[in-house]
Amino acid sequence: HIPDVYEELVGEVRITTLNNRQYAVILDPVDENGNNKLGKKELVKGEKSFFLRPGERLESGIQHVHVLDGEEALLLRAKEEFTDDETPRKPGDKWMIKGPCDYIPPIQVEILEKRRVIPLDEN
Repeated sequence: HIPDVYEELVGEVRITTLNNRQYAVILDPVDENGNNKLGKKELVKGEKSFFLRPGERLESGIQHVHVLDGEEALLLRAKEEFTDDETPRKPGDKWMIKGPCDYIPPIQVEILEKRRVIPLDEN
């Protein structure tokens, strides 16, 4: 873009590119009318390329999908009320998701820790 006489270059915005194994959480997303939804979050899953609009920022940058094998699990906690696969979750609820699977946490969920199976006896 070549600025016109009455235009001033304020800054450059780099494109954010996600592959199929990545996701990002946008803070204060802009709606279709150009208004910032302050305090809201939006989950964007790859494969996608997009520009952050004025006022938007990424929560923790570009994050990778959590890949769990058959002996791993994630301990999760709900940050706000939502329905997860027809299971109602309230704030503070804790549960585990077991592998093998690929997991992208919804914006209402925080991951507390990743756990592995502990063998109790040697076979």
